[in-house]
Amino acid sequence: MRKRNLIVLVTISFIFLLFVMAPNLYSQPAIKKPIVIGNLACFTGTSATPNPWMLAAAELAINEFGGKIAGREIKLISEDSASDPTVAADKAKKLIEVDKADAIIGPLPAAAAVPVATLLKPLGIPHLSIMEFMPRILATGDHTFAHTGTHRGTGFFVGTFAYDVLGYRTATVIHDDIIFAEDFTQGAMDGFVSRGGKIIQRQRTPMATMDYAPYLTALKQADCVMFWFVTIHAVQFINQYAQYGFKMPLVQGGCTTLGIDNLRELKDKALNIVSCSSYDAYIKGPEVKNWVNRWVKLHGHKADKDGKYPYYTEGCAMYTATSIILQAIESTKGDTTPAVLREALKKGKFKTPWGSLSFSENRVGVGNAYIMKVIKEGNNYTRTDVYKYENVVKDEPAQFRDIAPKM
Repeated sequence: MRKRNLIVLVTISFIFLLFVMAPNLYSQPAIKKPIVIGNLACFTGTSATPNPWMLAAAELAINEFGGKIAGREIKLISEDSASDPTVAADKAKKLIEVDKADAIIGPLPAAAAVPVATLLKPLGIPHLSIMEFMPRILATGDHTFAHTGTHRGTGFFVGTFAYDVLGYRTATVIHDDIIFAEDFTQGAMDGFVSRGGKIIQRQRTPMATMDYAPYLTALKQADCVMFWFVTIHAVQFINQYAQYGFKMPLVQGGCTTLGIDNLRELKDKALNIVSCSSYDAYIKGPEVKNWVNRWVKLHGHKADKDGKYPYYTEGCAMYTATSIILQAIESTKGDTTPAVLREALKKGKFKTPWGSLSFSENRVGVGNAYIMKVIKEGNNYTRTDVYKYENVVKDEPAQFRDIAPKM
């Protein structure tokens, strides 16, 4: 009897303790899953040059949200895509399966983004560009978003500017033999021809090219030279172009690939080159100036090569991609379910230092596009905006597509 009473007493005491402790047990807040943004970076490969600035840009965007949305920590997980399609797809798979990424940004080379878009399609996970996307990527599904527009769209603005504002009537064209360079320059050619311009010649140079002598020797006379190369090739081409004594104005038929460090190296050889950009630290205006100040406040302690100052447009674009995703997640109150997040991106109107941005029905960015020009201020070589296409769909108009012969 005594033993049974003891058991009953112990049982009652245990139940009492449970009741006392239960509120404390259940009052502990549940740990929320972090918001994971997968960044297909380019630590190596042909597009590696601006990578430090892109990492710094994403850090700034996350910092501006205080590192959290709706109580969920924001994590950026970067993987090296090596500027390669196969590697990019493998790293995207890891970001999805292991890191449980809620959205994917990149990679920078559009050709490497194609298999990533295909991989993400059945999952519906939002896939944002850094710089431009090709229509082929957008066609994979409604999970793809080209906030910077398409290569042809950016090129188109340059081509129309060359004809309408600069007054050029003929152009010779030369570019890297890679799909996004082909699209940039085809868009520029289409814009130029749509206004009445004439293309005299087109040369494609293999990606292994480091001596442009044969192509410069073959270069035909025109009012201007439309070119587009990745950074390392652009610097080499411009140097050799000057050595050969050419005086035809240079028009970069798409976004610039020249950072301020490249302009310092090229000096007068780069003066007056025009290009097109949706985002740039050298665009005039108080919002951009304030953004640059925020960047320097966060990264000013770093070395130049590590992103001390936003020299590269790729960094500005990476900031925008990251900020757009975070603004969309904020609008859903932290819900990153793929269907919900896609809808928030499609319907959202997002704030950027370069004006408001939204997406067209085809998920192409709608916003401002700026023509940039290389200038000299005192002893410094920089660039500035000289023209603005306001609130435009950043794609080539369908009626002018391939109006210029592909040659």
